[in-house]
Amino acid sequence: MMIKEILTIDLTVDIKNVIDLEDMSEIETQSEIENYIITEGLAKEYVDFVTRFTSNIVETGVWISGFYGSGKSYFGKLLGYMLSNRSVAGTPARDRILQRFTGIRDEALIKNTISRLGSETCRVVFLDVAKQDTSKGLAFTLFRNFLKSLELPENEHGFFLFQLLVTDNTININDFISKYTDKKWADIKTRLVE
Repeated sequence: MMIKEILTIDLTVDIKNVIDLEDMSEIETQSEIENYIITEGLAKEYVDFVTRFTSNIVETGVWISGFYGSGKSYFGKLLGYMLSNRSVAGTPARDRILQRFTGIRDEALIKNTISRLGSETCRVVFLDVAKQDTSKGLAFTLFRNFLKSLELPENEHGFFLFQLLVTDNTININDFISKYTDKKWADIKTRLVE
């Protein structure tokens, strides 16, 4: 028996050596999830994170460290997909990722723990700081990317709209615009972007 006959992955598919944190296309997301291999060690790290994240802990910062090429970006990106749980080809990302845990020791317990993320509402902002213009400072860069994740302009107009959303206790700009105008956000946002 050959190794390729034992593996459940297609060895003819090109393996990316670098994960692009900012490529959020549906095709790329689906590919990243379907090609992710969960080991016993990774499963433990995901469970440890979810257990702390869903506890009463106030601080939610996470530091992922490891050697170059050890899988930090891939791990973090899958974690982001689990938290945001955006739809990928009509299926919630978390459901797709949970399938990757099939065959892991304590599979049912692990899947149950990760499913607790369903009670959390999260906004995940993916960015690669090395690809960003940080000339105005890291805080400005982070906030600009946060505005982008909300589909708001990455300028003073976006900041003003964000303030309006907070005041209105709304997080979706499309809902906000349709609530107060007879226009659609897609039709008016191009005037605010520049």
